[in-house]
Amino acid sequence: MHIYYLNKDVQTMRIIVTADLHYRPAKRDSYLAFAEWVRQRNPDCFIIAGDIGHPLRLFRRGLQLFRDLTCTRAVIAGNHDVYRSDHDSRSLWESWLPQIAREEGFIWLENDVLTLGTLGICGTMAWYDYSSRAPHLALGDHEYRVLKGSVNHDADYIDWPWSDRAMARYLAKGFANRLETLIGNPDVSQILVVTHVPIIEAAVPRDPENDFWSLMSAYLGNLTLGKFVLDQPKVSHIVSGHLHRAGRWTISGRHGPVECHVVGSRPGEPTAVELNF
Repeated sequence: MHIYYLNKDVQTMRIIVTADLHYRPAKRDSYLAFAEWVRQRNPDCFIIAGDIGHPLRLFRRGLQLFRDLTCTRAVIAGNHDVYRSDHDSRSLWESWLPQIAREEGFIWLENDVLTLGTLGICGTMAWYDYSSRAPHLALGDHEYRVLKGSVNHDADYIDWPWSDRAMARYLAKGFANRLETLIGNPDVSQILVVTHVPIIEAAVPRDPENDFWSLMSAYLGNLTLGKFVLDQPKVSHIVSGHLHRAGRWTISGRHGPVECHVVGSRPGEPTAVELNF
């Protein structure tokens, strides 16, 4: 793990977080317009919370949209970024995505943490562990593994050898270690947590009358990780992606209120959450 320290002696710090770009050359003009908007907002840090582009060449081109930004840039992967194509999902996850992110000038938040003045930033793709399952469905883990392909293309295009719950545990462990580093840093007074998969209950859409969404909800969040995060000191903000529908909530954490957001980008229609600290 590398800790990036950036000294910021300013009264207000602007952080812009986007997600779910799903970069497509056919809509390049809209992406360029969004990148120009970000540049004009003059943020101190710009973060992409996953689903940049697939296949790998579009992942790179999605990052290159923001090469003219002079601020610190950071990124985490999303589920679509690890869809197999020229490379299998495991090699994408372990090698290609972090390598390309760093080549394009981005901090890879799945391994590293960032501090800007008194603000710490910690991120993870997170992964669904079925803890966001619909309460009214009496299904177990085995059923959710078997049924995933009927509602979620992750089952078709992700070929790594790990189960959903195993991946969720693995990512949570690494994230917890990085978060502990920031919590233990006396110079950090606030922490922004960035995930791809949402981690709070309020963000997960519920529709008991809709069979598709009732089943799909198991693959939309990791509430286990959310409970852990809300118990930690210094965490003041959580921003996630994945759902393509914007939302904002204030959640009661163990150490005080936590401002939570979901970025509402749709393919070809990028948007962002702007935070001022």
